[in-house]
Amino acid sequence: MTAPEFARTIKRAELEVDDGIFTKGAQIVVEVGGERVLDLAMGDSGLGVPMTSEQVLRVYCTIKPITVIAIAQLVERGLLDLDDPLEARLPRCRALAGGVTLRHVLTHTAGLHRPMGIEMEMTVPAVRRQIVEQTPRPTAWRVGVDAAYSEFSGWQMLGWLIEDVTGEPTREYLRHAVLDPLGLHDTWIGMTEADYNAVLPRLGVNHDLREQGSAFPMLFERSRRVCQETNPAHGGYTTARDLARFYTQVLQGIAGNAVAGLPGAATLRQFCSEARPPVYDQVLDRVSPYGLGFMTSLDQHAFSTACGPASFGHSGNVGASFAYADPERDLAVAVVYNGLVGYEVAFLRREALLTALYRDLDDVFAEAEEAEPRGRGLFARLRNRG
Repeated sequence: MTAPEFARTIKRAELEVDDGIFTKGAQIVVEVGGERVLDLAMGDSGLGVPMTSEQVLRVYCTIKPITVIAIAQLVERGLLDLDDPLEARLPRCRALAGGVTLRHVLTHTAGLHRPMGIEMEMTVPAVRRQIVEQTPRPTAWRVGVDAAYSEFSGWQMLGWLIEDVTGEPTREYLRHAVLDPLGLHDTWIGMTEADYNAVLPRLGVNHDLREQGSAFPMLFERSRRVCQETNPAHGGYTTARDLARFYTQVLQGIAGNAVAGLPGAATLRQFCSEARPPVYDQVLDRVSPYGLGFMTSLDQHAFSTACGPASFGHSGNVGASFAYADPERDLAVAVVYNGLVGYEVAFLRREALLTALYRDLDDVFAEAEEAEPRGRGLFARLRNRG
């Protein structure tokens, strides 16, 4: 694939990076039908050196689906049930009392939205679990009806469930059950000492750009302590390449192909499809649906109206990073910015980039149709597949 075929996408990304008020740098990877068709790295890694595709960055809540896949494996094996109350497995968690199930946690209808992630970042790690366990649900919360995105607590509980069921530390289970089988060797949810020492030269830095005219480098995210914390909620480190690879393989699994590290097609479809109808989410501050741990119908999650109705994925820290699949086009997209901005700017930034991308894809598909007699390859095969 040649660069001119994605001229709009490249130009939009360059404008955002060159402006310097939206991000320092960016990684953008697009895969169609399992083939990588765009792989961009531009701008600054956050350390005054050029961004590369191998740069590893913290991607916040974009990492959540990795743990979701581990949970889906355990559900498929019959070791967890979506509708069994969780209180018996995690009896110290006050918010789980009264019949909260795994389905409620995954659809963000369990009332686990407090405390917020930033509060936990500022809390001594040794007492975080105690705080989560002792935090009750809000008064009058209607489990399974009311919705509020759980930034931290819900996914910590998912990690504890993995440990309860498997008898293994969450970090180790995710590594051998999900990350390594999927070939996500540049992805970590809790680094070992050896991991940290090896990846440190490739660790980029996110910058907080929310104050006009200033850029605050979030150097603590590059520290040994933070990188080695097992935080399945928003503590993952990865690359856009690995994120796109993840969604490409999920699409392959949904299509019925056996993929090591993934549950079967029926389970994947269940988790990646709408499980919570569009309702007002008190944290996200929008009406939107949700799957079992995945954002679904991404046009309703401030991605882009161009995203297909079956699209699913996740974003992190107000869209500082995001990755998703659009089954209608057999498309996987991953974008990692290292600039944190406010909600309005972040969503406008994402909408502009994805609108450009889908317009480029439309042109490429049209060109491929014309070139089909000449054996254009990927896009002709996709067209023939119907």
